[in-house]
Amino acid sequence: MLAATLAMAAAQASPVAVGNMQEPQPGKAADFAFGGEHNREFMLDGKPFQIRAGEMHPQRIPRQYWKQRLQAAKAMGLNAISFYVFWNGLETPDHKWDFSGSNDIAAFIDMCGQEGLWVLFRPGPFVCGEWDLGGMPTYLLKADETKLRCTANAEFMAAQKRYMEKMADIAIPRLSKNGGPILMVQLENEYGSYRTGHDEHQYMEWFKDFWTRKGAEDLFVSEGASQAQLQYTPKGVALGLNPGENDGAFDRAWQFNPEVPAFSAETYPGWIRHWGEGNWAPARGVLNSVRWFMQKGYSFNMFLVHGGTNFGLTAGSNTNPFNGTAFQPDLTSYDYGSPVGEHGNLTKEYFEYRDIIQGFLPQGAKLPEPPAVPESIDIPEFTPKAVCPLGELFKPVKGAKDTLPTLESIGQNQGLALYTATVPAGPAAPLHLTANDYAQVYLDGKPVGIVDRMKGQTSIDLPERHKPGKLEIVLDTFGHVNYGAFIEKDRKGVIGEVKLGDQPLRGWKLALLPLADNAAPQPQKGKGGIACTGGIFRANVELDKPADTFIDMKDWSKGYVWVNGHLLGRYWNLGPQERLYCPANFLHKGKNTVTVLDTFLKEPRPIRGCNERNLEIHKETKALNNQW
Repeated sequence: MLAATLAMAAAQASPVAVGNMQEPQPGKAADFAFGGEHNREFMLDGKPFQIRAGEMHPQRIPRQYWKQRLQAAKAMGLNAISFYVFWNGLETPDHKWDFSGSNDIAAFIDMCGQEGLWVLFRPGPFVCGEWDLGGMPTYLLKADETKLRCTANAEFMAAQKRYMEKMADIAIPRLSKNGGPILMVQLENEYGSYRTGHDEHQYMEWFKDFWTRKGAEDLFVSEGASQAQLQYTPKGVALGLNPGENDGAFDRAWQFNPEVPAFSAETYPGWIRHWGEGNWAPARGVLNSVRWFMQKGYSFNMFLVHGGTNFGLTAGSNTNPFNGTAFQPDLTSYDYGSPVGEHGNLTKEYFEYRDIIQGFLPQGAKLPEPPAVPESIDIPEFTPKAVCPLGELFKPVKGAKDTLPTLESIGQNQGLALYTATVPAGPAAPLHLTANDYAQVYLDGKPVGIVDRMKGQTSIDLPERHKPGKLEIVLDTFGHVNYGAFIEKDRKGVIGEVKLGDQPLRGWKLALLPLADNAAPQPQKGKGGIACTGGIFRANVELDKPADTFIDMKDWSKGYVWVNGHLLGRYWNLGPQERLYCPANFLHKGKNTVTVLDTFLKEPRPIRGCNERNLEIHKETKALNNQW
């Protein structure tokens, strides 16, 4: 049986597919189907077709740069765009929808078609993507325990269906058979890697039934190439492998289902980066993978051709999927080491990929010239002025609490929180707490130390007290876990009981500091007197002409930056990222307001704008190519 399967795999290689240069014509229907020998080919209007896709996420890209990024992908030799949709970027906790700006998914799909690029549509609802909670809204985590991504949870399924109906309204009119650029729709995402104990075949079948009833017949999954990961794939669905870069990966896929196309749904020209790791770097070996795809005629998707930016609080985190240890929050930058850099710059690898692809195209087929890179500028050094201490920003929650609520249960996604309690007199003793994700501990106004989830810390030594003392915990957060079974358990705040020695502390007072994408926090009048370091700082900067820049925060400690009310994201002197991307559309001609919330500094430091992101490596970090 295996020998027959291998022989069939060899027969599938179809370099002729590379020669099909057909592009979408908006409004003109195209017939995309599975066919060819053993039904393993993608066929476009009856001819074998190689999908050469590049992943980019419109919600990570300023809308005015969509066209430049798409044109860069096409000029590199790609003929399709693959993209995730981030549900929690579209729906608010009160179930209102926002499809404006970079959330206008329909407009992005239309622009792909106008630029002569096909589309692989990846709506999730779970997408991973190094995005907060894998793209799912955090109102799903309001209860302390919940099951996600399964049909057994009626509340989750109702929310999922509400979202999927919105996605179908966008996608169905834009399928290739209806005159749009969408070739295929993906079913969920990497479900075979979830591994919760309540994974179920009927959950994935729900998606197939949903899209089939809506009229989308050409479907695919995106999974690891093992049998265990592919086991939830419904029959008749194309097999997208993460990655599929050799015959062995394709052979394993066809052993699972020998009668559908397989392709590399995620080929990684770079890899994710977390705080405390090395800087973004390209994975040079992928140049050989693309050469192999072109020789074989296999379809592929480069994850990512352009990464973009985790603006606001959208960056996710990784952790051990089973027990939540080894917590790794993602950077604000999502450059990824991609061939098209964070602000649209074209790397050395970009031109190498372009040369490889061009070399396999039909004689006379000429790639378009790459687009111009958006202008970027330096901004001379400036120093903000202090506005108020950090302690004046928290808004108290009424009433004392013996049981601490999670931030999700009271409607706050990430941000900061302040917990205050009285500790009795007594000898030095360990304070035990679960702080998700980063806590500064104070006793009678003096700093005691840090409890850092990244380091696995769950206790800190509290010094001797000759009388009852005031305990304050300033809690800062990172994005929710975006991959694996622990997404169901990740909650923000001080979680569960706090104990001094073996005695629980009661009577907590809670104050909150949510952070908005569109406005910097303001002092709470009459709420000062909280003892903690850090504060808000503000500067006005004059510009003659707005252009892209990178706000350099290397002299600051840990916190957040807003420019004209737009939250650029997090900075942290742990590195490797020192500069936050600020696109031109966040800036004005004339006065621009830069606001910084630093959780440690009491005095401001200089800031400048740079025309590129910082490139220092600091330490080597391996590109894992999805081999965790």
